Parts: sequence; structure tokens; C-alpha cells
Amino acid sequence: MTFWKRLRTYFVGVGIGLIVVYFFFGDRDLNNWTPQSRVLNGIDSAEVKISERAACQLKCLSIETEDLKEIKAAAKVNFSESNTQKEPCPVYRLESSWRESDYQLVYELCEREETAELISLIQIGKACDCEG
Repeated sequence: MTFWKRLRTYFVGVGIGLIVVYFFFGDRDLNNWTPQSRVLNGIDSAEVKISERAACQLKCLSIETEDLKEIKAAAKVNFSESNTQKEPCPVYRLESSWRESDYQLVYELCEREETAELISLIQIGKACDCEG
């Protein structure tokens, strides 16, 4: 067999393999395996609780629950500022831009109990007098 015939046979096999993989796995969302997607999906699928401090901050910033969902939907996880090794529930810092303002959200995600608690919500550049 010549080199070109072997190369052509190889590409035919790869093409058939790609078609088979597409039919088996074509309808799956392949972005769920990244750490950021796993954290955000974990928060979305959990029962969300709001701490007293976060409730005070929501009131101070005049943010409704629907607005909070929009802020979280645009968020990215900042793993360098998160405490991912905290037991039993890791703490994640999310950063988001919404309506020309930057926000930081801090969630404690307990996957075993399927709960996520919003610990803090900060609008960058605006201070709220909420202790806790």
C-alpha cells in the first residue's frame, strides 16, 4: 500500500468515527464539564437561601430577587478568591457586570444538602452598612 492510500484510508476511518460520535453524543451540552459551569449549575439547581447580611445588602442596593437572578446569570466564578477547599461547603466568589455596574456575590454551596446560601452581595463603588 502506498503512503497516499494509507493516509486516505486513515481519514475515511476518522470521518466514520466522527460521524458515529456525533450521532451518539451530538445532543449533549459539552460545556458542563468545566469547573465554572459545574459551580454555576450547582447554584442553579440548589435551593437558594439568603443570609441576613445579604438580605440587608439587597435592600440597600434596591435589588429584587429577579434582578439577583439576572446578576448571577451574567456571573463568572473567581476561583482565586474562592475557598474551594472549605469543608463541608465550599465558598465561591462570583463577579458580574449588570446594568453598567460591577457586583461580587459570595455563595456557600452545600452539594450534599443541595443548598446554596448567598452570603454577601457587593456593588463595587457603593457601600452598605450591613454587618454580619
